[in-house]
Amino acid sequence: MSYFSSIIDGIPRVISAVILLLIAFAVASIVKYLVVQALKKINAEKYTDKLGITDEKTGSSVEFLGKLAFLIVFVLFLTGVFEKLGMDRASASISSMVSQFVNYIPNIIAAVIILVIGIFVANLIRQVLNPLLKKLNVDKIQEKAGIGTSEGALISSVISNIVYVLILIPVIIASLHVLNIKAISEPALGMLNKIVLFLPNILVAVIILVIGAIIARIVGKLLTSILSGVGTDEIIKKAIGSDSPKLQNLSLSKVIGEAVRYIIVLLFVVEAANVLELEVLQLAGESVIAYLPLVISALIILVLALILTTWLENVILKNFPKAKAFAYAAKYTILAFAVLMMLNQLGVAAYIVNRAFLIILGSFAVAFALAFGLGGREFASNILSKAEKQIDKAITDKKEES
Repeated sequence: MSYFSSIIDGIPRVISAVILLLIAFAVASIVKYLVVQALKKINAEKYTDKLGITDEKTGSSVEFLGKLAFLIVFVLFLTGVFEKLGMDRASASISSMVSQFVNYIPNIIAAVIILVIGIFVANLIRQVLNPLLKKLNVDKIQEKAGIGTSEGALISSVISNIVYVLILIPVIIASLHVLNIKAISEPALGMLNKIVLFLPNILVAVIILVIGAIIARIVGKLLTSILSGVGTDEIIKKAIGSDSPKLQNLSLSKVIGEAVRYIIVLLFVVEAANVLELEVLQLAGESVIAYLPLVISALIILVLALILTTWLENVILKNFPKAKAFAYAAKYTILAFAVLMMLNQLGVAAYIVNRAFLIILGSFAVAFALAFGLGGREFASNILSKAEKQIDKAITDKKEES
């Protein structure tokens, strides 16, 4: 009997809970409709679509926000529903969650307002700054440095985007402060503070790289013009033969100028890495710079060998047109020695290179000895017989005098 009486007593609570649920559903639906219509009225969809959050069915960001409003309103009614059903624990937990959320609503609204205003101001300044910098011909610095890039990577665009980010950082920090959610705000603020403290280093590094690129371009062009002016290219062409099809377009002055340019850029890159405290890049750059003298000396050996072999080949073929085999043999022999000297200079397998050099040298000596011994026996016999006769004659003359 008591069982049925408890069921009968619970029916009014269930009915009131159902009625409250229906009211919650109706109110939430009305709120959803009003939110969607209001957002569509102010044409907010073009801004909310940028968030990348859309409704699965309609694909509209406005519909998603409407459903979010529906859910919030519906959850607000759940506390009363659980109370009607006598589920005090569930009601207390939801009530606590809802109260915390309601207490945070002003903070969230304030943070969103700060963020929206900050983004608007930052975007406005970027839109004004970009054409202003173009008007001041800032991009010509990039042209003088010889850095060809797309429209988005021009100095004016880069500076505008940097200013945009610099404005947004304090805005984001202020928004996180207003939210006062320590689990999110403290790590985010710590990261943003590190970025802010590191920004001067980044700015100095960028300035160093820009100045380095400009200096490298100026020095490279100046050195190329000086070497070309003193007739370096003509001297090389005369040495190797101006009609050489392989090296007729070679401009040694340009090669040296470009090499010096990239070396200067490398020096400034290492200095920029030092400013940014990037130890890995700094150590790698310093290692490359320390190795550069060996590379330069090896390249000098190769260039001199190429000039010498080309000149020697032209001389032999000019005076002895039929001696192509001898000309090529002499050319590639000298080149082989030059390559071995290069590898030795670069410190690449020094032991193997030295042994290979001795083996090649010994092979040439043996080949020469065999060629002379087998091919020049009669010549050698005549030389030796003449020498023997002269020795015998000298001995006979001495005996007669005594």
